[in-house]
Amino acid sequence: MPARTAPQDIPYASLEQAAEWYATFRSGAVDDAERRHWQDWLARDTGNRQAWARVEAISQNVAIARQTPEASSAALHASGAQRQRRKLLKTLALAALTTGLGWQMARQEQVQVALAGLAASHRVGVGERSETVLDDGTRLWLDSGTVVDQRFDDALRLVVLHQGEILLESGQDARRPLVVRSRQGSMRALGTRFQVRQFDGRSRLGVSEGRVEVTPFDAHGPMLVVEAGQEITFTRDGVSDAVALPATRDAWTRGMLIAEDLSLEAFLSELSRYRHGHLGCDPAIAGLRVVGAFPLDDTGQALSMLEAALPVRVRQVLPWWVSVGPEK
Repeated sequence: MPARTAPQDIPYASLEQAAEWYATFRSGAVDDAERRHWQDWLARDTGNRQAWARVEAISQNVAIARQTPEASSAALHASGAQRQRRKLLKTLALAALTTGLGWQMARQEQVQVALAGLAASHRVGVGERSETVLDDGTRLWLDSGTVVDQRFDDALRLVVLHQGEILLESGQDARRPLVVRSRQGSMRALGTRFQVRQFDGRSRLGVSEGRVEVTPFDAHGPMLVVEAGQEITFTRDGVSDAVALPATRDAWTRGMLIAEDLSLEAFLSELSRYRHGHLGCDPAIAGLRVVGAFPLDDTGQALSMLEAALPVRVRQVLPWWVSVGPEK
C-alpha cells in the first residue's frame, strides 16, 4: 500500500505551480500546447502530481482539466449541505476501499465525525462562531468549524465535542453533572468556565474558573483535576503536565486572534481555521515571528496587516488559494 502524503510533505514550489495551472484551466483559455505543458509537468515529478491532487481536493474534486469553466464554477458554488454529503461519501468510500488495519482505524474516526456532523445538535461553519444558552442555563460558545451534540436527560448533562473548539460557563444544576466528551476522554465540570479544543489524536483543556475532572478513555489510575488557570492536553491513554493557561486563549470568542511571538507558520495555521481553501507559507520565512491582534471576521484584513508588519508578500492566485512568501 503506498504511503499517504500529508500536505506539508508536498514541495511548496509544486503547490504554487499547481495553483497556477488550476487558475489557467479556470480561465477557459487553454490551448493544446498549454495542455501538453501541463501533462509534461505532471509526468516530471511525483511532487507535482501530489500537488495537483491537493489542489483538486481543495476545489471539491472538480476535474478542471476535463470540464468547461461554466461547469466547474457551478460545482465550486454547490450548497453547504451538498458539500457535506460529498465529503461524507468520499470518506466512506476511502474507508471501504483501503486495506491495512492502521489506515482503517484512522479513517474510522473520520467517518464517525462526518456522520455525527450530519445530525449534530450545534454546529458552525468555517469562519463562523456562535453563542447559545442551553436548557440548564449553561452558556456555550462554538468556534469556527465546530460540531457538538447536546444530550441532556434526568441524570446527566452531556456535551459531545466532535470537532473544533468550545467554551462553556456551566449552569447551576446540583442534581445533574455537566460532562464534556471529546474523542480522547471525558471532562466533568466542577462549577466552572473552561474551553476544550479537539485536535487529531489529542484534546486540549483550559480552565479559567473552578475545576475540571479529566478521565482519558484508556488511561489507568486516578482521575486528574485541572485547577483554574491551568491548561493540559491529553490522549486516550495519558495526560500532559499542566501549564499556565494563556490569558488570550479565549480571544476567539471576541473575534480576535492574538499572536504572542508566534512563528509565521503557526500563525497562518491558526488563521486558516477561519477561511476556506488553502493558506500556505513559504518554508523560507516560516520562522518569522508574529505579534499583534488580528480580526477573525475579516481574514483578508488580517493578511493585509501581516503584510504591513513583516517583510512578506501575500499572493492570491484564486479566491481560495493564498500563499505567503518573501517580500520581493
